[in-house]
Amino acid sequence: MPVYNAAPFLREAVDSLLQQTFTDFELWLIDDGSTDTSRAIMQSYTDTRIRFFWFDYNRGRVTVVNEVVMQVTTPFFSITDADDVSDPQRLQKQMEVLLKDESIMLCGTSYVAMDTAGKIFRNLLLPQRHELIYERMPRHAQVHGPTTIMRRELLNVFTPLYRDYFRDHIADADLASRIVDRYRAANVPEALYAYRIVGTSNSRKSVSIRFLHLYKLITFLSDQRRHTGSDSLEQNRAEEVDAYFNKIAEPYLRDASVHHRHAAFYHLYWHSLAKAWRSGWQAWQLKPYHPKNNFLLFYLVTKSVVYLFNEKWVDPHYTTYFKNTTH
Repeated sequence: MPVYNAAPFLREAVDSLLQQTFTDFELWLIDDGSTDTSRAIMQSYTDTRIRFFWFDYNRGRVTVVNEVVMQVTTPFFSITDADDVSDPQRLQKQMEVLLKDESIMLCGTSYVAMDTAGKIFRNLLLPQRHELIYERMPRHAQVHGPTTIMRRELLNVFTPLYRDYFRDHIADADLASRIVDRYRAANVPEALYAYRIVGTSNSRKSVSIRFLHLYKLITFLSDQRRHTGSDSLEQNRAEEVDAYFNKIAEPYLRDASVHHRHAAFYHLYWHSLAKAWRSGWQAWQLKPYHPKNNFLLFYLVTKSVVYLFNEKWVDPHYTTYFKNTTH
């Protein structure tokens, strides 16, 4: 678990792992130069299953994980997030899948998305069988990286584990795509992981054109691997990926309102209403007579009312959800 300034949610994340019904594991807490009280929270734990790694300055998730993960000697490993929560039976159900079928190299789970208060607003169900995961992967991520348990053999194949090209965002989605293209994968169909949407996280601070279309780059690379056996990054030809992205970015560069409009829909999907309104208003200011920008403001009003009502009266807290849905 790499940790960087995760103090508000860190204890929930750690406790949810220490309270797993499957207990035969070590929890490696990696402080990536936190400047808040994260390190003090980590040091308050005395559970003998915990091992600590300290870095005095922030190096980034990709860098510290790539370095520390090479020390893994156990048959399986997982890389999870410091602001999310796992259902008590998550590890047990995933290990049952992995121990039953040795051909499965990666096992994830379906998951729910929650706000900073722990209220669940979306249930994301992922396919269970490898065949469906492989078939649908090019269209949309079919594995949620922080939920996955992987076999250690993968560390010998994918070195470094995360690719530096995706160091800013969704390196785990790129990794999952590379694994699924080459090996068998599975998901536990139940939602056993609560993914917290935090407005100050790296993926929420600034939704760039690149960020909006990173998965298209992952699909582009996957298509190369499926047809030729390797991709541009594996062949040290990053300029080909850059050129592909530049074509995607052209409409956004011609009309900046398109960028803000798409950013608004992204924020709205993840229930970040303030950011959605900010982006929507920026799009309207740039082109106030564009029909799509006017529709966006109307849509924002409608969805905001629905979301706020559900947050107050409908959306369950993750503790209630896990208690009622785990079998």
